[in-house]
Amino acid sequence: MQKQQTDQTIQLPDGRTLGYAEYGERAGFPVFYFTGGNSSRFEGQWFAEAASRKQIRLIVPDRPGFGLSTFAPNRSLLDWAGDVLALAQALSLETFSIFGLSGGGPHVLAAAYKIPEKIQRTAVVSGTAPATMPNQYQGMWPPVRLIFATAKHVPFMNRFLLKQMAGFYSNQEQMLKRMKQAMPKPDVELIDNRPEIIEIFSKAAQEAHRQGVQGDAWEWQLYVRSWGFNLADIKLPIKLWYGLYDQQVPIGMGRFLANVLPHAELLEVEDGGHFSTINNYIDDIFDYLCP
Repeated sequence: MQKQQTDQTIQLPDGRTLGYAEYGERAGFPVFYFTGGNSSRFEGQWFAEAASRKQIRLIVPDRPGFGLSTFAPNRSLLDWAGDVLALAQALSLETFSIFGLSGGGPHVLAAAYKIPEKIQRTAVVSGTAPATMPNQYQGMWPPVRLIFATAKHVPFMNRFLLKQMAGFYSNQEQMLKRMKQAMPKPDVELIDNRPEIIEIFSKAAQEAHRQGVQGDAWEWQLYVRSWGFNLADIKLPIKLWYGLYDQQVPIGMGRFLANVLPHAELLEVEDGGHFSTINNYIDDIFDYLCP
């Protein structure tokens, strides 16, 4: 495996900085990974070994206001596609595949809508569904439901909760204890077998908030408002992986997206939680993303 490069930046056309990390093989097939919410480019370390094994050049950008990336006031989901395109051009990539987890899911769908000509394969893993989904919070862990609800109805309270979360992530031992009490069995088994999963998650979350929570707070607003495009207009085939035990992004969200996306295939992972689905099935995901 080539040396990881985790603190790289480019300057975007509007003068902002975009931070990103690379894992795997520099000469490999290019795949962009859009991290979960409250996270940063370090999350790609989860998949560094698999990327090397599968001969993939895994590129993990920080979204605006996270990590090394400049905050972009009033950005939209579709604006993210422009940032990704600029990064691809800076790296001399004509085409590439994309996938994302949780809050990265809407960003994957925005890119699939706006720059389909650049994308070879597209996957969403445990990705958030739009606010237009009926009964969106059904089966969701109450603390996550609270963050969605405050983002939609009480933004100042949402910002307060995100600050509390940022502090929670900084205490890895306490975070691990609390998460193991709340997580479903597949996720607990994952972190028992691979404790580095939580170590990486904690590091990625702390890095996400190096500028504070303004990027995080704005992104939660994006999740709960109109996404600015019609999912039914996405023409690319999209493969969806959702765990039946996931309480952060329940299986109903995957079923909703499978119904509204015209060319989607849903895989319901019987032994999948929120963290375990993407980590346990990353080889299958990479196999799909490399045409």
